[in-house]
Amino acid sequence: MKKSIIIILGSITFATLFYNHSLGLNTALYALFLIIALAIMNTKSLLKPSIIASSMGMIASSIAIIMHGSGMAMLCYFLSVFLFIGMVASSQASIYVAWLNGLYNAFFGMFHNFIFNIKKIKEENEPKYAAAQIARITIIPILLISLFSYLYSLANPVFAEWLGFIDLSFIDGFWFFTAIIGGFIMANIADPQALTPLTDDDIQTDNILLPKAQNENQQLKTKNELQLGTFSIAALNVLLVIVLISEFMFITNIKDFAASELSSAVHSGVYASMVSIILAVVIIATFFRGSLNFIKENGTLKTLTFLWIGLNALLIASIFIKTSLYMDQYGLSMKRIGVVVYLALCMIGLVTTYFKVQHRLNFVYLWRRNLTISFVIVSLFSLFNWSAVVTEYNLKNDFVDNKQLERLLPQNALILKEYGYYDDAQELNNKLGYSSARYWEEHFIDRDWQDFNYIAYKIKEGNQKKDND
Repeated sequence: MKKSIIIILGSITFATLFYNHSLGLNTALYALFLIIALAIMNTKSLLKPSIIASSMGMIASSIAIIMHGSGMAMLCYFLSVFLFIGMVASSQASIYVAWLNGLYNAFFGMFHNFIFNIKKIKEENEPKYAAAQIARITIIPILLISLFSYLYSLANPVFAEWLGFIDLSFIDGFWFFTAIIGGFIMANIADPQALTPLTDDDIQTDNILLPKAQNENQQLKTKNELQLGTFSIAALNVLLVIVLISEFMFITNIKDFAASELSSAVHSGVYASMVSIILAVVIIATFFRGSLNFIKENGTLKTLTFLWIGLNALLIASIFIKTSLYMDQYGLSMKRIGVVVYLALCMIGLVTTYFKVQHRLNFVYLWRRNLTISFVIVSLFSLFNWSAVVTEYNLKNDFVDNKQLERLLPQNALILKEYGYYDDAQELNNKLGYSSARYWEEHFIDRDWQDFNYIAYKIKEGNQKKDND
């Protein structure tokens, strides 16, 4: 009975919050409903750290949607929802397995026993009426009453006249369809189950490499691989030192380069570093994937590897300096902020690679740790209204680009208003050449309580004051 009530409440809540509404306050309310509902159904796992962390991430991203509603905040919200459901299914699973469990339960959760051919053992205290029975004793009588009322109205004009006084125009078929979808989702996730083979393998897989016994041929192969790795990493160190010298010369003489050369150097440097850092991690992980970690002669290779990691960190620092200088001269953009975030992720990737070599960890460790840290950083990044930050910085420093200001709408609307670029949709259209300004205003600003958004609220409040004046 408890599960049936939660499913019914889930369908009503989902339809009430999301039917014919944009994302806003409804995301936070639905997140709170999910936390309470799954806590009731899974009381034992309520206080587990991974579940608490994923629920906090879900609430945080929903607040970001309320405050500015960026696409990144919406993406992180959905990822956090799936992560939360997956963690309730198995709190010990890695983040990527938790996502898979969350997706699986959202679409196929109530078919879990059928898919895996699990025979459910009935408990002595199991309620007599399940959700299907409740649906039968409510929907079937309603259908029968509707059918016979129609037949009786054909046979009796007076009864037909009485029925005519009943106004059913308030009934919205699409609302009920949305409610059915919400009930289906709630039925799937009310008691989430893990994908047992995948989740069990993940939990049982440790991060630490273990030595394996080797015969003579295998030992010879490992020594040959050690020799190959030592010469390869040594050569790459020499090459990277030369590159860093050229980077230093470029940065110290950056004023001598034309704007096009600086732009090309920054963009090419970012893309090149993206490939080189990923390749560096892959190469190191490949050489230190197994027995090479445990032979006594690997000291030189490890030293060269640590040196290469350090040099790659210097390369990242040089790219960051060039990006900073570029932003000082040409202003901020979302892409340039993204570059800074990417460089931070690259630096973290190098740190985790260092720990992988130093502590004899496996590739699974790199995958788990880097994916978790990346998701946390991107989630924290999504909490801020970067469109507003970019707009304010550029307007304050006279880096005005109308097309960029247009692309950053509606998250930068309040900043545009502060700097006199936006008093109404027509003025926005005139200053930015934004041909769909009226469409944007009508579809973003006019909201109900379910899809409340702070920026839309402030813009609408300002418009109302202007009309009153």
